[in-house]
Amino acid sequence: MPREIITLQVGQCGNQIGCRFWDMALREHASCNSDMVFDHALSSFFHNVDRRYTPPRELSVGGGNTPIQFLKARAVLIDMEESVINQLLKGSLSELFDSKQYITGASGGSGNNWAQAHEVHGPHFADAILEKIRGEAELCDSLQTFVMMHSIGGGTGSGVGSYILELLHDAYPEVYRFTQSIFPSADDDVVTSPYNSLLSTIALIEHADCVLPVENQALLDIIRFFKSFRNSS
Repeated sequence: MPREIITLQVGQCGNQIGCRFWDMALREHASCNSDMVFDHALSSFFHNVDRRYTPPRELSVGGGNTPIQFLKARAVLIDMEESVINQLLKGSLSELFDSKQYITGASGGSGNNWAQAHEVHGPHFADAILEKIRGEAELCDSLQTFVMMHSIGGGTGSGVGSYILELLHDAYPEVYRFTQSIFPSADDDVVTSPYNSLLSTIALIEHADCVLPVENQALLDIIRFFKSFRNSS
């Protein structure tokens, strides 16, 4: 039986990472799935739909040999500022998503402020977020995990991300909550980053089952090392 995973992309960083994730996932499956069948591995992250019907008809994975008709991501995209999601919806991956899968807020975003995002935007968009998630969950046969992609240094990723973890903890207590959390570097120019990170970390400890941390400082150190290595050689 397939075990589905719903991906939640929260904030500017979360949606930028999500864009690269879906691109790499499609490329990897294409290289390993020359028969173009909708197998169990694909069904964990994608729907297979027949767009000849309105609304599109969901196609079951069955025995793992159903032909691919049209893939849709099992995802919800959330940002309190519109530009990154709008860019994603106009890009090469736009057909993976539709209007039922994303939420955008005011153009000003969360102002790099955890409290603004958690105490204002979170409650304001709570019902809409849960409705989008519920719509994706109802299309799953055996939902196993939520994976949230976000940064903990900015506003929306930290504050709304924390709020979403709390919502999931209450609404889907039996479903695992994983996060791919980007921790800020020492060179981060957001003055509120330490404050946002501290409060986000508390929420991760309390409400996430597994945190997969990515440290921006470590990535920067790797890039600088390879740059210096190339220059020296």
